[in-house]
Amino acid sequence: MIKIYGVNSVRESLRAKAKIKEAFILIGHEKKYENIITILKERKINYTLKDKNFFNNSFGKKHQGIALIREDYQTYDLTYLEKINKENKRILILDGIEDPQNLGAILRSADAFSFDAIILGNNHSTPITEVVANVSTGAIEYVPIIYVNSLIKALTYLKENGYWVVATDAKGDTLAENISKDRNLAIIIGSEGFGISKTLIKLSDYLLKIQMSGHVNSLNASVSAAILMYLFKN
Repeated sequence: MIKIYGVNSVRESLRAKAKIKEAFILIGHEKKYENIITILKERKINYTLKDKNFFNNSFGKKHQGIALIREDYQTYDLTYLEKINKENKRILILDGIEDPQNLGAILRSADAFSFDAIILGNNHSTPITEVVANVSTGAIEYVPIIYVNSLIKALTYLKENGYWVVATDAKGDTLAENISKDRNLAIIIGSEGFGISKTLIKLSDYLLKIQMSGHVNSLNASVSAAILMYLFKN
């Protein structure tokens, strides 16, 4: 089970018809959340009025007076990609992203720019936690997450199925505008500490460098992901 708190995360879980075990409303906030309470009643989801101490102890201090306990999020394998019925598909591959804050922020951008799925390795990647879910502020309900045993095999599968692979690298010599958007694209983002593995870079069709003009020559992984998803949005 996953704890969900904050009005946006709660609203999106309900909108996505997630399976909710129970809900909590801060005493005195019944009028503020009457629309959500109506949905809870319609879906026969039990809710309980609780005091501030309960909320702070159970959900931290960013709860906004509303919270849910929902079932764990569903994850997928590579066969999910066969269900994506659209032209110019967009997949994000995360290599070694272990910070749940980063994954949550990346999910928000993936939803904003309509990416079709995110692929992570089972090893050296953050699992889906309540931090991931709540940082995503509901975006996790809409972006399929695929976990694989081998990112190398996943990349090989993508290339065999018509995807062009774009890796970000400090030594990259390709500009985003020189990569055609009229194709299926898989974008790789590496960790801040180690970047993208050499094997994945060798399997990539393009090495792209994010052009920067400031004094600091590195970006947070979630910022890099957001920039690239914007550049290659469909």
